[in-house]
Amino acid sequence: MKKLLAISFVLTAFVFASSAQVHRQSKGIQKGSSQHMNKKMEGLNLTESQKADIKKIREEQKSQMETLKSSGQSQEDIQKQRKAIMETYRTKVQTVLTTEQKEKMKEQRLNKKENKRQKAEKLKQDLNLSNDQAAKMQSINANTQSKLQEIRSNNSLTPVQKKEQIKALHQQTVADRKSILNEEQIKKMEEMKKDKMQNGDSQKRKFR
Repeated sequence: MKKLLAISFVLTAFVFASSAQVHRQSKGIQKGSSQHMNKKMEGLNLTESQKADIKKIREEQKSQMETLKSSGQSQEDIQKQRKAIMETYRTKVQTVLTTEQKEKMKEQRLNKKENKRQKAEKLKQDLNLSNDQAAKMQSINANTQSKLQEIRSNNSLTPVQKKEQIKALHQQTVADRKSILNEEQIKKMEEMKKDKMQNGDSQKRKFR
């Protein structure tokens, strides 16, 4: 049981590259998408007028999500309309930004994408993943991030529902990753987990 828990812990750490952020989201989920959007807008030097416009767009989106939640439609239809609402939301936010701010946001996305690529490549090398395993790992990561983003942005969910869905996503991703690794790779991940924990303890002692 201890070995299984250790494996799950390591796999989970790799699943969520920003595990601290996910942890904060599950504990302080009330701030939801507004907190996430604020993070995305960091460094754009928004004017007070722009902040007010984006807040208004966000409130409109929240109202649409709440109406959709109580519409009584099928889950499939709700999901489709939710995506459409999110796309409209992103489009409206873009109209508020200047050309320079749009370029800055694009640069941030590209940097984030490159960081993910580098982490994926390092993981492939450290675990000696085959090309097929690496492709499956990438697919799992992309699916996880997409679903996590949907949960974050879904204002029709209550804080408790968001927390439950993040937990379920967390567990499913762990299971998906375990299914593509062999025993040797799992052992290697256990070693990486121990090293990471030891390094973390060392860093903590430095600041005491």
